[in-house]
Amino acid sequence: MKLNLHQDDPQPPADALTAVQKALVSFPAAVAAEPDSPGPYDLRVLAAIGQVPRHLLIPQLLAPVGPDRPARHWRLLDLEQHPEEHLAVCYGLEQVVVQLDRPAAVPTGGQAQGAPTAQSSAIGLIAAVLTDLAPGPGERLVEVGACTGYLAALATNLTGRQVMGVEVDPDLVRVAAPRLVAAGADVRMVVRNGLRGLAGRWDAIAVSFSVRGLPAAWTGALAPGGRLAATVITGAPGWGASALVVRDERGVLSGRLEYRRWTHVPDRTAGWLPLPSGAPARPGRRRSGVLAPPRAEPGFWVAAAHLLPRVRRHYRAPGTEPDAVVLVDGAGSRAEVAADGSAAVEWGPRNLWAQAEAVHDRWAAAGRPAAYDLEFGPAGTVRTVGGAGLSWELPLL
Repeated sequence: MKLNLHQDDPQPPADALTAVQKALVSFPAAVAAEPDSPGPYDLRVLAAIGQVPRHLLIPQLLAPVGPDRPARHWRLLDLEQHPEEHLAVCYGLEQVVVQLDRPAAVPTGGQAQGAPTAQSSAIGLIAAVLTDLAPGPGERLVEVGACTGYLAALATNLTGRQVMGVEVDPDLVRVAAPRLVAAGADVRMVVRNGLRGLAGRWDAIAVSFSVRGLPAAWTGALAPGGRLAATVITGAPGWGASALVVRDERGVLSGRLEYRRWTHVPDRTAGWLPLPSGAPARPGRRRSGVLAPPRAEPGFWVAAAHLLPRVRRHYRAPGTEPDAVVLVDGAGSRAEVAADGSAAVEWGPRNLWAQAEAVHDRWAAAGRPAAYDLEFGPAGTVRTVGGAGLSWELPLL
């Protein structure tokens, strides 16, 4: 489903202006106070959040219906016709969905089904990215995967100059460009597959979708002193990590990779690893006294995501204890682990929790790193290093 591309964008009625103003003014404080946020944030970024009118860039949006996540049912909200509900989502703390994978004509207030194909990222993640990049006055910034152009609009406030937004979907660009002009944001939107490269040299590159690796086409576009911020995933939800890459004044690349609870959605060609359709019908192999799933060791889960190929966690798996950890792969292997480590049951050709325990041993022997160094080699290779005996290469893109 795509939003209306032909009618003039709706404007809030006069009696909603106060609500708009209140929402915009209170937005920075709500972002800064969010529990478990990636903050603290740059105060300049919070100030920009309170000045850029997000509702003008997203006058129509899709609000999730019901408690299930990821949501599959949505209600189309229009700023003009549903101002209170619209503003609550637009200036809320979750991602804002603007497009689904099932094209359909839905009236405002009506419901639609499907998976999101375009969304403005959660505001806390946007604030964290801009805090990491710290764009200064006069610096050249490009957003890859710009969607509505909201992050790019915030960046214009920080740089005081035009920002470029690169987006592969021409319909999104066609909608976003005039809205950015109307909102007074000096953002140039262009249709391009950002994974294939960026023209020019940039002081800051913000990537607003998750990737499996860091393309040389991006790192090669960094000017001396330039920074690149991207979310690196393996296709396992909840195991993402934030990469910050810097090219120093001599042209040498370096970077860090560390866990971040909030991540961008994957690029359209990758997606998440699939889940099995149901629980195993036969008994599994039971072990007692295993490693209790670490709850406060995010550095371990970053390593596990990369060193356990094609494995993901099955959150809220049917038929399991609410606090149990369930790991699955796409070839019939499964592990259900009690939260206290009292037992693990494994199915399939891989002993998934035994493999996870081996990764934990390597991680502990390397000093329990919370963050990893990124080392850039020839031909675009990127190696992640956490200490002695703990490293891996990111896929080439």
